[in-house]
Amino acid sequence: MSAWLTGGAAEPHIQALLRDFGMDARNSTLAPAAVLQNALSALNPTTLNWINSFSLPLHNSLSKIINPATARSLAAELSDIYTVLSEPGVVSISGGFVAASKAIHALFPALTPMIDGAHTGISYYNILRNTYTPPLGLDNWNDWLGHPLNGVVNPSPRGAGRNSWGADQFLCAIGLNQHIYENWQAANGNHGIIAFIALDSTPGATGVTRIIDKLLW
Repeated sequence: MSAWLTGGAAEPHIQALLRDFGMDARNSTLAPAAVLQNALSALNPTTLNWINSFSLPLHNSLSKIINPATARSLAAELSDIYTVLSEPGVVSISGGFVAASKAIHALFPALTPMIDGAHTGISYYNILRNTYTPPLGLDNWNDWLGHPLNGVVNPSPRGAGRNSWGADQFLCAIGLNQHIYENWQAANGNHGIIAFIALDSTPGATGVTRIIDKLLW
């Protein structure tokens, strides 16, 4: 994973994915390829390889989702990457949550969702907040994040609300996707991941994140 990123092979594929999802059209302009590559090369390779070992559904308790090399949580490690990639001029000229989430999805597609202002972001926003609850049996989002939530879990992705989509909201979306899987399993006999993936009638479904992405789209 880290060699793919730092060696330069990943950047063309990431930018191609971003273009496929409209990140170099209309009001969005991709940053120069060299800038994105520099940002990717600066990421901690040990952390990248560790995060790459996770996918939804997570079967670990929260206390076990700790990077042994850094003693930091999965949420903290992902937050750092989000912060780098959401900066203006790194993934896109304007920066922000759409560019960051799509770039991170390209890195960790089985774990992280893509969030935009026209489809998935609106779907997250429309979920009642009393049902927008954390996974793994946690009582609150603070435990999932490792710190008090900055803002609300699902602000509007449009207008001024888009400025409220940050690392915490992105991390909560990952947790909610996990919780959707948990709720479905509990309501349907806990038949496991194969039964959940079978909900997608299209061959080649790639897992929980992609199925929920289709649902929210």
